[in-house]
Amino acid sequence: MSKNFSRINFHKETVERFKNFALEKNENYTETMEAMLDFFEKNQINPFVPFDNSINGLSILINKRMDAVESILREIEKRDLIPTRKMLESLFVKPEPEKVIREVKYVERLSLGK
Repeated sequence: MSKNFSRINFHKETVERFKNFALEKNENYTETMEAMLDFFEKNQINPFVPFDNSINGLSILINKRMDAVESILREIEKRDLIPTRKMLESLFVKPEPEKVIREVKYVERLSLGK
């Protein structure tokens, strides 16, 4: 099934830059343009708005994501790993012998006939 093509007018310099970029990535022009648009949409980046303190913004975003990952790992450790570890350790620990406390029972003997 063939796809329909359409034309858009670009400046020659822009076309050359785009062609070079597509060749560097070893992709055809349509796939290159789709990848670029997908990248902007997925990451919610507006190419017309400059990144002010982009390094700060990215580091804050990464730190938030790392905090989320850390809390997930702590929850997994608390819920799954620690109880499993305790069960496995209990299998390898030699049980202490139970101390048997013997109660001395005194039985009173009845003497018959005395």
